Amino acid sequence: MRLIRLLAFAIALLAAVSIVHAAQTGNLKLDVLGDDGAGAKNPAHVIAADGKEAGQVTAGSTIALAPGEYRLVLPIVGGQIVKDGVQIEAGRTHTVLITNVAVLEVKVRDKTGADPGFGVTVTTTDLPHTKVASFISGDKYLFAPSEVDVHVDAPPQGYDWHAIQLAPGHGASLTLGEVVKAELLVQPVMSKIPFDNSTRVVILRAGTQTKVAESDPGVEHRFKLDPGDYDAYVENQSGKGKPYATSAGIHLDSGAKVERTVPLD
Repeated sequence: MRLIRLLAFAIALLAAVSIVHAAQTGNLKLDVLGDDGAGAKNPAHVIAADGKEAGQVTAGSTIALAPGEYRLVLPIVGGQIVKDGVQIEAGRTHTVLITNVAVLEVKVRDKTGADPGFGVTVTTTDLPHTKVASFISGDKYLFAPSEVDVHVDAPPQGYDWHAIQLAPGHGASLTLGEVVKAELLVQPVMSKIPFDNSTRVVILRAGTQTKVAESDPGVEHRFKLDPGDYDAYVENQSGKGKPYATSAGIHLDSGAKVERTVPLD
């Protein structure tokens, strides 16, 4: 009986200590574009007046802190955001609101609706396409406002989005579902007349000599290809006009139907 009373006293004492501790602390909540930014992986560093880190907090989350003045440093892809003079009062929540950032989220869904966690690479849109970030599909990151290209390592050769606008105060959510092959029709012409019977067409991965598909002379040159970027090489076997011609930078989205005309005169 005495043991039960001692246990009850200990529990009550711990509860009282917790209440006192809660009364002696306050909360810092980080709000970055509301639901758009909530869950972003970039951790903000909370720096106390003595210069030491008091903890970390992510967008949409809250951290308990002792009363005082703090500095919040939020690293984002392409820079950082600093909030000075963040006052924490006992028993209250101080919400730090950040709106001058962009959010990028890339989702991939397989046949079951699950995200397999493919690698995502974000680069600049201009040459030499410098890498600015890499993460896993399903994650969300905060970026400085910019324009970027996004590549996902989805089989068989990956998938790309070009010139994605990351505007301040907005989120970009890119979703890749089950990949559907695209259809490409390459139409060689001579004097604007179809010239399929005397031409051979080879499809290469864009910017390489890697052959993906080929079509011998026949009724038409039609290909079923995975989404991506390709070059077409047309070989003219008629002895008239150009002996060969190329068509570069053919971009195919999932399920798209694209026709490319290639003149041989």
